[in-house]
Amino acid sequence: MTKWIGGLATLFAATLGVACGGGSSMTGSGMDGSGGGTSAGAVFMSVSPAGGATEMAVGSPITFRFSGAMGAGMEQYFDLHMGDLSGAEVAMSCAWSADRTQLTCTPGSPLASRTTYAIHLGGGMMSAGGVAVDYTTYGPGMGGQWIMGGMMTGTHGGMAWGMMGSGWRNANGSYGMVFTFTTA
Repeated sequence: MTKWIGGLATLFAATLGVACGGGSSMTGSGMDGSGGGTSAGAVFMSVSPAGGATEMAVGSPITFRFSGAMGAGMEQYFDLHMGDLSGAEVAMSCAWSADRTQLTCTPGSPLASRTTYAIHLGGGMMSAGGVAVDYTTYGPGMGGQWIMGGMMTGTHGGMAWGMMGSGWRNANGSYGMVFTFTTA
């Protein structure tokens, strides 16, 4: 009986060690929301301006931060619309930080004053490790709303919403998240 209990304890300890990352602290880098993360996955950490922001300067850049490196080409799944998601797309140029954890986008021309804009993040974006990005942890808390079928009218980028590629679709069936803000 003692041998069986001892073996069970060893099995439990080994299982716990694997589940907890080999004994590393659950409050280590990337676990407290401060960034870090793993090379395999990424959490969407912040957007500036946040959803619901008002009085944004018309010449300000738009920034997005992730806990881990993002995959190549993911910048194509960031859009800015005048008004709401059915509004005209605003041309932007975007550049990644050297570690691919921050994307900074600058509108091609200053935004219109006292106007509402909608930032659209595609729901199927992937990290450099090929793992779907986690929007759920922080996105809703920054004013983000899931984009579901009933929210969309007209077209997006000249194509019907249902024809959009996989980078726009999230596993939850949404077309990503939208964050609206108003300029000064």
